[in-house]
Amino acid sequence: MLAKRAFQRYFVVVAVAFLVFNAIVKIAAYAVIQQKLDLNRGAPGLSLNTGDAEEVLLELDSWTRYTLFSPQQWQPLFPEGGIVHLGPQGQPFTVAMMHQLRCLDVVRDQLTRTKAERDEEPTRHCMNYLRQTVQCRGDLHMDGYQYPHKVNPVHPHPIRRCKDWRVVYDKVAEYQRLGSA
Repeated sequence: MLAKRAFQRYFVVVAVAFLVFNAIVKIAAYAVIQQKLDLNRGAPGLSLNTGDAEEVLLELDSWTRYTLFSPQQWQPLFPEGGIVHLGPQGQPFTVAMMHQLRCLDVVRDQLTRTKAERDEEPTRHCMNYLRQTVQCRGDLHMDGYQYPHKVNPVHPHPIRRCKDWRVVYDKVAEYQRLGSA
């Protein structure tokens, strides 16, 4: 009888030790997986510190410079893909503004191709990415609506107050220089 109780106690101790060990392994694995996910997705709230960027005025117009058939005008909008390398391992990140501009260029490029030449996958990614970023930013400026019959036309070139995007380009160039050094 005494041997049976000793065996039961031993079994309970071994079972509890196994459960504790299992929990520790799972917690450690979860932490490693979360760290890898954070590196792959970008840590929450990770952004380039541009300080308090000044505001600039932007006149909205049709910008004949950026047409469907002017890839040479679009390329400088996202230098080196807008990729910067951060951290000790040089983890690559794309600055969101440049990712958005790159996606506009992908959509622009696909629109210039015949249906047979189009690649649906990057276009689908870009359309969803752009939709999500527009919804995320939630621009509350009021745009004049132009009815198709053009009665009471709106101002053709309204002016917006924007954050100075040149600050972003300067910061990206700085990080790209540091990453290539």
